[in-house]
Amino acid sequence: MRLAPVAPLAPDDLRAQLIGFSARRERWRGLVRHDPEERTYALLHRGPTSEIYVVSWMPGHDTGFHDHDQSAAAIAVLEGTVLEDRLCLGGTVSDALPAGSLVTIPPSAIHRVRHGGDAPSVTMHAYSPPLERVGAYEVEPSGRLLRHARAADVPLRAVA
Repeated sequence: MRLAPVAPLAPDDLRAQLIGFSARRERWRGLVRHDPEERTYALLHRGPTSEIYVVSWMPGHDTGFHDHDQSAAAIAVLEGTVLEDRLCLGGTVSDALPAGSLVTIPPSAIHRVRHGGDAPSVTMHAYSPPLERVGAYEVEPSGRLLRHARAADVPLRAVA
């Protein structure tokens, strides 16, 4: 638990930090663990202003729609392809992110990340300030959108 608010990194600084960590393959490659049943992630770095995870993806893995509460995020695709969907009125805007892609997500965005393609994928996710909470979203049969606040250490899953 944080005792005092931490100023988040500027978006360019968060991107630069992520690029620096992703360029050092020897530091993250041993954290990759592909499991067909669930997306796996491993903490690579945690400091006062940011944290970085390595995430392993297989076909069918999906975070479901969520937000990062007060944290900005950046995602670098290290291997394979993932799909990033942003929730908007009337549907979603989707982007395929192949290896080499880097995308930033403001704290106010509602998005989801899904595995893309047939081969396993690896991404690196940076958050600033470090995640404390996330909002997971559910669409009721009536079409109403519900937000469920969750601790950041509870794995995200797509809601059926």
